[in-house]
Amino acid sequence: MTRESAIGNGVPYSIDSDIVISGISGRLPESSNIEEFKENLMKEMDMVTDDDRRWTANNAHGIPPRSAKLKDLSNFDASFFGVHPKQAHVMDPQLRLLLEVTYEAIVDAGINPSTVRGSRTGVFVGVSCSETDDFWMRDMETINGLYITQNNSVCLSNQLIFF
Repeated sequence: MTRESAIGNGVPYSIDSDIVISGISGRLPESSNIEEFKENLMKEMDMVTDDDRRWTANNAHGIPPRSAKLKDLSNFDASFFGVHPKQAHVMDPQLRLLLEVTYEAIVDAGINPSTVRGSRTGVFVGVSCSETDDFWMRDMETINGLYITQNNSVCLSNQLIFF
């Protein structure tokens, strides 16, 4: 097929086109975005720290004294993403980050995110393990009925497509 079309930024493509990554976003150690990560690398900044922002490094569970951690994970704008506060409360931080960086990558590509809705766009997500399950299993009193859909790694791409 050679049907030509254009995406929101006016760049032509065809169904037979190669895959093109035209936008990028990310959260990396001590960096809120890709640009800050690049600046930190250029400054030769040590982004592996020995603070206890996330875990107490007492080596009781094999946690090394120095680790690379993301910056503050609590700055999630639930209302922007149409997430109810009860959902956001139990949401895996990986899902929060996924929503944020996906939106940023689409904007970085010069595409209006609203034009992606309803399009033939694939969503493929690779997910590592998460400590969120362990955390919530220790605090059963505060789990609400939304826990399973907000913390199942299989559901992350599904949550993304509904934004």
